[in-house]
Amino acid sequence: MITGKAGGRRHRSIPVTYVAAGVQTAGVLLAACRVHVALRRLEAVAAQEQRRKALTDYRRDHQQLIARATADPTLLPVLDAYEEAELPDDLKRRHLYANELYQHALHGYHVGILTLTELHGHLRYIFRSRSMRDYWEATRHHRASLPETSDEARLGRVVDALVADLDANEAEREGESWWVVGRPPEDV
Repeated sequence: MITGKAGGRRHRSIPVTYVAAGVQTAGVLLAACRVHVALRRLEAVAAQEQRRKALTDYRRDHQQLIARATADPTLLPVLDAYEEAELPDDLKRRHLYANELYQHALHGYHVGILTLTELHGHLRYIFRSRSMRDYWEATRHHRASLPETSDEARLGRVVDALVADLDANEAEREGESWWVVGRPPEDV
């Protein structure tokens, strides 16, 4: 159908049914796009939940292995990965227990139970102990091999700074106000 002439060209009108079909198609495409985005979000949430479950299972296995080694004196030497020559068994057990406390705190952070600020506060409390700081120093070479950009390496640097602050606070104030020592990291 010809409707008129403008600037030497003839324009045809588009039937209403074509316009309605185009609008309807656009609506269907928009709805499909929204469904696609929603499915992607659900997949991401499911993947994150699956990772948390795997971390929890892995953590449980770790605890069982450490418990077996500390209970059986014949297995304890297998976990002797410290640079010092022969450590007495009681010190090895203390280091393993210190590792368990540290791993427990990290696990809480990794699965979302603790925020970074809460993790920092928990670490400040457990590293107040001289035995924890001795363990941390004895395992320094373990952390040296971590990729610098890894989450574990970044959190290790947070603990390094915290331990240095606790040591300085202990030397200056004889342990007063330990609960305010160190500055919580903003991002790791």
